[in-house]
Amino acid sequence: MTNATRSKAQRERPATTPRRRSGGRGSRSSSTWIAIGAVVAVVVLAAMFFSGGDDGDGGFTPSPAGSVSIERAGGPMLVAGEQVPDFEAPSLEGGTIRWSDVEGTPTVVSIWAPWCPHCQAELPRLAAAVDARPEVQLVTVTTAYGSQPGPTPPAYMAEEGLSFPVAVDDEAQTLLTGFGVQSFPTTYYVASDGTVVDATTGEVPQEELGAILDDLAAR
Repeated sequence: MTNATRSKAQRERPATTPRRRSGGRGSRSSSTWIAIGAVVAVVVLAAMFFSGGDDGDGGFTPSPAGSVSIERAGGPMLVAGEQVPDFEAPSLEGGTIRWSDVEGTPTVVSIWAPWCPHCQAELPRLAAAVDARPEVQLVTVTTAYGSQPGPTPPAYMAEEGLSFPVAVDDEAQTLLTGFGVQSFPTTYYVASDGTVVDATTGEVPQEELGAILDDLAAR
């Protein structure tokens, strides 16, 4: 028989049915372990989701009611020419951050959420850019905790090695509302007289950020 004849014979040979193991015990055992594995996977994923991925820092809580205030009830974002409203809130490191204590120097005020990927990418670059300009200081506000899964503010700060001042908003998001935040991060660039010079949202290209800060440092 030639190779072509053998190939044709093989193609025409009827398919065989796989033989079952006697008693089906092995099949039932495999199905049981697969089911157990699926349940364990679901439980682990659920635990990760509901924990918010806070990197083990589950003791973090928003600032207590009544400890946060801002002299603006709400509204749209601040625009160039407006004054930053006086505000105060507990600091992430302890103590209190008051705008009246920090104004008088060109200042960047950035409002961020710890779970926000744009904030996570922007804040280290912003901090480095401000550090390169001693005339400018950085003050931030963290807010909207737990709105989406993600690290707590302390966990994020520790992971990135950041150390700038952080005012901690309350559960009512008093500072978020007062600053007119619609997206994260919202960043205000404030002259030494407390006047907003510029405002940005989201991630800012490095070159543009440098130009804004250079202009701010000169004021």
